[in-house]
This record gives sequence, structure tokens and C-alpha cells, in this order.
Amino acid sequence: MDDAIKNRVRAEMDRQGLDMKGLSKLAGLGETYVRDALKRGRGGSLPALHKLAAALGRSLDWLITGAEEAGGEFPPEKPPRRRLDTSVDREMVDSAPTNSGSTIFEVDVRAGAGGGGVPVEAFVHDERGNVYAAEAIAAEWSLPPAIMTGVLHASARHVRVFEVIGDSMEPRLFEGDRVFIDLRYTIPSPEGIFALWDGYGLVIKRLQIVMGSDPMRIRVISANTSYSPYEAGLDDVKIIGRFAGRFTVN
Repeated sequence: MDDAIKNRVRAEMDRQGLDMKGLSKLAGLGETYVRDALKRGRGGSLPALHKLAAALGRSLDWLITGAEEAGGEFPPEKPPRRRLDTSVDREMVDSAPTNSGSTIFEVDVRAGAGGGGVPVEAFVHDERGNVYAAEAIAAEWSLPPAIMTGVLHASARHVRVFEVIGDSMEPRLFEGDRVFIDLRYTIPSPEGIFALWDGYGLVIKRLQIVMGSDPMRIRVISANTSYSPYEAGLDDVKIIGRFAGRFTVN
């Protein structure tokens, strides 16, 4: 990360009262990412910068160049009008230990909007430290214990449900499918299908480690051959968990 970008991040953190760990978590990066970037010059990939800009409420252009889209500049004496809606956090965290053992939360990853044009940044986080931009819990799934242990091989508190959006994983997964993601597995070894935040949204992809890479890099692969695979540093994405099963109507 170059000095100009670091200076903009520091200035915006000071203006908004954010610390390095808080910004890292807000951006969905590792807890030490901002510290390593600012103090050691690490990071700086485009997906990571996009996360930082979004977490700061600024544009990617501003973060990289210092420019802002017309009408998008915040007056320096006023912080951006952002509201952190954490009302859904309690539902996920508090319900997990007390539920019946078979209730799984489906996370709605479509961002909400507040009244008066003020953006609402609603973040759902769970007891494993994962953070999702979300309006709320979209649904609660209740599965028989035999399915949990015999098919998903997990307890309900280890699993979240996400909707598949788009056709990048066809014919393996179809748009509208619900995938069950095991939060315990965040390293793609062995390779397989995972849910991850790629800097732009939560996606379902096949991941494999690029052998010999140091620091570790991963290859992100779509089942649909119309989409080209690409590589990313493990620190530049947030792996939510491993695919455990799906519900489909196709």
C-alpha cells in the first residue's frame, strides 16, 4: 500500500473515530490487516482497497487517487451520515446457544436503506467473528437431527444458509439455490466450494490453494466456464465457510 493511500486511510479513520482493528473488522478483513498495511506497507490489492473504501463510506476512486465522484465529497468538518444497525447481531448470537439444536439462520446479504436517504449499514456477525452486510435474518431453517448429523455433519450453530445469486456456479449450483455453509472451515484444504467475501459481495466459488505461494494465495474458480478463474491473496478475501449441502428446486 503506497503512502498516499495510507495517509488517506489514517485521516479518514481519525475523522470517524475508527481504530485499526475496528476498521479491519468493519471491512471484513483480518483483524491485523489495517495495522499491517499502515505500519508495514502490506496489502493494497484492489479487492482489499475496495473493502476499505466501503468500510470508510468513501469511493474506491477517492481512496486510490484522492478524487471523489461529483457530489460525493464529504465536508471536512462533518462526518458522513452513516448509521450502523446492529439490531440483528443479538438475534444471531443470543439465539445460537439456546435454540433447539436444529435451527439454522439464513443470512440476507442484500443491504438495506434507511429513511431520508441515509444509508443503513447493517452488519450481522456471529460468535465465530464473521461479519456480513445484511438487512436481517432472512429465514430460519429447521432440519431433523438426522439430516444435521448424517448429511451436514455439523450442529446448527456452525451452519449458515446463503442464497446463490447469478449463474457463475452452474451447472453445479443454480441461482435461487440455498447453500448450507459450515463456518468452521475457512482454509481451502482440501479444495472445494466455499462462501467468501471477494471485496464486492458474498459469492459461492470453488477455491484451491496455489501451491508454493508465500504468502498463501488462492485460485477462485467458477463452475460456469464463461467466467475465468483468478487468483487472490488469502488476506484479500474473507472466507466465510465451506459448502456442506444445498436446497434446490431445479
